[in-house]
Amino acid sequence: MLIRVPLDKVGQAGDLIQLMEKIYYLSDRITNVSRDEAALTIEYGGSDEEEVVRRLDALCASLSGRRKLPYRKVKDNRRDGKAAGRARARTGASPSRERDSENRESSESSESAKEAHVLLEQALVKLLRSRAHAYGAALRRYPAMMPESVLQKSGYIRNFPQNVYAVGEFRHQFDTMQEIRARLEDNAPLHELLQPSGMYLQPCVCYHVYEERSGTRSGGPAGNGSGPGAAGAVSSGPKLALYSAYGPCFRHEHASRIDDSRLREFGMFEIVYIGGAQEVRDMRLKLLEDTWLLFGQLGLEGYVETASDPFFLPEDTDRRLFQLAAESKFELRFAPGGGSASDYAVTSFNVCGDVLCKAFGITGEAEEYGDSGEAGEAGKGAPLHSGCTAFGVDRWVQALADTHGYEAGSWPQLIREHL
Repeated sequence: MLIRVPLDKVGQAGDLIQLMEKIYYLSDRITNVSRDEAALTIEYGGSDEEEVVRRLDALCASLSGRRKLPYRKVKDNRRDGKAAGRARARTGASPSRERDSENRESSESSESAKEAHVLLEQALVKLLRSRAHAYGAALRRYPAMMPESVLQKSGYIRNFPQNVYAVGEFRHQFDTMQEIRARLEDNAPLHELLQPSGMYLQPCVCYHVYEERSGTRSGGPAGNGSGPGAAGAVSSGPKLALYSAYGPCFRHEHASRIDDSRLREFGMFEIVYIGGAQEVRDMRLKLLEDTWLLFGQLGLEGYVETASDPFFLPEDTDRRLFQLAAESKFELRFAPGGGSASDYAVTSFNVCGDVLCKAFGITGEAEEYGDSGEAGEAGKGAPLHSGCTAFGVDRWVQALADTHGYEAGSWPQLIREHL
């Protein structure tokens, strides 16, 4: 059924975009949320409309009175329709529904398109690795699973429980194996035989870096340089250490949000930098400027703006506002002209303060802080600061394919050099 809610009824919630994202979690039977000039439309597969409306009223009440901050654009290279892409992306309509689905499916399912995606991914990762190495980042390869303890220390499970995938396992016992075979013969479900493994599919790569550095003091990673010089600043605090890694990531996105730019499994390339507060911010700025230059060199159109993490619980709204106010997160969004039905983020540039380093016990040597006042108690050194620049490789690949097509001869020279 369709539930129509007049906009003036939900106006007390403030930011309609944040409200629409949260509506999906009122019920797992909500399949889509969109809006027009007069109302929100909720597509609901259940039968209790009154309960959904009651929950929506309670959600709006919990969000009422909270301050709204605008997104601030800091860069924009679009030639046409600069406002169109972002405005349409915030209506909540699925991009895959707005495109010419027949043309998209026929092109993306072709053999040449499938091969092109593989080649573009390999070239892009190679290009990003070479750039990370030039910054002095140590190369890492981590497993695709994370212990629950790491996700708890990082705060991810607390902040985004809806996105995690837990790994189940069958016990190493004969009776379990026999029961599995018996159930298979009867076409019976197997999930009741699974037990928690204590492992989760990684939602991002960077937490492995913090776990590797857990309980350590400052200093560059073994066997490689560090990057304060790359940031172009004179170091006045702990030495900056950089790491880079690429791997598959997994997030249990709501089914209605899945499309060709939002997947439940995707590749992510991350550069993590740990050191003094100013050095971390300098490195974030350096990576933002260099990535923006690369974005233009590859013939892509879009913009950079302030952003926030997708906190969904109402009580976390203030944290989202803090991120926007402090500009602790920027996103580079692919948005070609005015002809695209939507835009999407391809890279995020984040500074985390000392939150993650504190959680993982990563500190600096007291003498490194000089007169900064950050030396900590009893000369032990304070928690270091950190930042992360994360490239959504699948989204970069999609942006390159949408812009240049599936023939390697039409790809930018910089990509072809890394094939």
